[in-house]
Amino acid sequence: MLTGVLVGLVLAVLGGGTASGQTETTASPASDPAATTDAAATQPVPDFRPTKRESYVARLITRVGLYPKAGGGNLRGTLAPWTSDTGNPVELLVLDHKTLSTGESWLKVLLPSRPNGATAWIRESNVILRKNPMRVEISLRRHELRVFRRGHVVLTIGVALGAAATPTPKGRFAIYQKIREVWWSPLGPWALHLTAHSNVLFEYAGGPGRVAIHGARGVLWAAAGTNPSHGCIRVPDPGIRKVVPLVSPGTPVDIVA
Repeated sequence: MLTGVLVGLVLAVLGGGTASGQTETTASPASDPAATTDAAATQPVPDFRPTKRESYVARLITRVGLYPKAGGGNLRGTLAPWTSDTGNPVELLVLDHKTLSTGESWLKVLLPSRPNGATAWIRESNVILRKNPMRVEISLRRHELRVFRRGHVVLTIGVALGAAATPTPKGRFAIYQKIREVWWSPLGPWALHLTAHSNVLFEYAGGPGRVAIHGARGVLWAAAGTNPSHGCIRVPDPGIRKVVPLVSPGTPVDIVA
């Protein structure tokens, strides 16, 4: 009995345990609510601007107001969370981010409307954000479409482009919709509608002159390296089938000289 008491006292003095033999524990910063809150407050805000390695996509979960600056200003319009023609969800490429002194967060997004490159600020609370490692680049000079994952080329395909009178527009765009075409469509099995519009045709076949990356068959068949289109990027089958699984709405598409 005496020996046990002495051992217990020695352990207590040395700080190796209690007289009962149970190991003492101290709260770590991670288990301290105050420390956890402080750590979260000091976490850096992600840089939402697109890079060659990744970008952010905002999926609308409610109708959003479109404003000229973070915090508001004169309302320029609204955008529904679903497209009117197909019912697909609307997902937009995020270009920038700003948190106001009130704590409210805003996102600058690339719009799917004219003019090309149109942007607006929306409230972050109205969207679901996701990170996207994919990017598409189309070279007009080389007639080449390349898909990148985290900055590395994973697919290269030759394409046909716009004719001299109806050129494929240059600029930073994004995929707006991913459309599965009917089996007999001359657009091939898939059409990737872009936020880009023709700078020449303001209406085409009942639509707003939107540019798309699509297949090429039947009357629209065209060999890579040619320029027969009204501005769209034609990817002869089976090339379009290789592109589609790699990309999604909101994926950046850079059309360069």
